[in-house]
Amino acid sequence: MKEGHSMESRKEEAACYAGQKKDKKFLQTFTLTALLFIWAGYAFALCRGNDSKISGYSMLIVAFSLVNFNAMCGVEKIENKALNILARLDGILFFVWAAITIITIILK
Repeated sequence: MKEGHSMESRKEEAACYAGQKKDKKFLQTFTLTALLFIWAGYAFALCRGNDSKISGYSMLIVAFSLVNFNAMCGVEKIENKALNILARLDGILFFVWAAITIITIILK
């Protein structure tokens, strides 16, 4: 009786884990793709000189980058090759942006 109950609970845990993995993959795909558009909006606001939008985009960039930090730094590899390249590109942009921001603050 216990073995049957144990096997059922293991199956339920495995199904729950598979569902969580699927949700995580969707969230990661969504946030990496959204981050690309956020970078485009940031660049557009920077070219237009709109300081209030630049500040808003900066906060979004930080938030979305923290969500995908493991993928962007290479700790976690994504199965999809296009998303893996996008994560690396977002990671490079984030670290270059952070370095420029820090240097700008120090020089002011």
